[in-house]
Amino acid sequence: MKKQDGFPGQQSYVIPERIVDQLKISPLCNDIYLTDIGYYPEARHHFRERPTGSDQTILIYNVEGTGNIIVGNQKMQLPADHFFIIPEGVPHAYSADANNPWSIYWIHFAGPKARHLGKPGLQAIPVPRSSNSRTSERLELFNELFYILERGHSFENLEYISQSLPRLIASFTYLTQFRSINEQFSKDPVSQSINFMLENINRKFKLDELASAVKLSASHYSRLFLYRTGHSPIDYFIQLKIQRACRLLDSDDRSIADIARDIGFDDQFYFSRQFKKVMGLSPREYRKR
Repeated sequence: MKKQDGFPGQQSYVIPERIVDQLKISPLCNDIYLTDIGYYPEARHHFRERPTGSDQTILIYNVEGTGNIIVGNQKMQLPADHFFIIPEGVPHAYSADANNPWSIYWIHFAGPKARHLGKPGLQAIPVPRSSNSRTSERLELFNELFYILERGHSFENLEYISQSLPRLIASFTYLTQFRSINEQFSKDPVSQSINFMLENINRKFKLDELASAVKLSASHYSRLFLYRTGHSPIDYFIQLKIQRACRLLDSDDRSIADIARDIGFDDQFYFSRQFKKVMGLSPREYRKR
């Protein structure tokens, strides 16, 4: 089976061609503009082939699982936490691994600037996760564009996206500079720990595991974290999870159980209790409001 789209939980947005034609002549958008963007989680059987290439530059960012990319006669694997840029006009095909399908964010973009953004070359580039990687911030940039596009194709929305798009792409193509923003916090164990929590928002940790990640004893780490934030580390981690859940409930049509699993809660009822404790209302009430 081969599928181009239609994956449970996917988000995808395609700018209509007539609107793309307007972007091409807009002084604010014509140097670089978005044509398509999306997220395919666990995209089993995903496959695309373009024998003559695409009219746009394509960026594929794999956050989980594995995929394969064929450019010319060269076949390459795209592991998790790697990205790949395919310049416009380059014949290619790509597919999810049959046993461990990838979860990918992808962008199609065009314009004179886009033609110069294939700098990494035709190779898989790692974007490893660490306390300084700002992975969660990059994903928030994707989600911000999804949120804007969900609200329609007004020219104001599209101008905003065209101004925001270079920052998102630069988070890949200028990886060192993007990550350096957090270097000033790299020796601060509380900031390190919060970054670690954000990078692993879908996981579960005990206090000693969080302390070990910043090389402190559990007692010292707990006292320091409480002094700096006013919260215990576990409570703070749960608050970060609930904040992420709120953003997903705002912009994602998936079930509450699926969103709970996304942030590391296997038990939907426990998630609902924690959500109400933090937000003062249930996830269902929050989404309805």
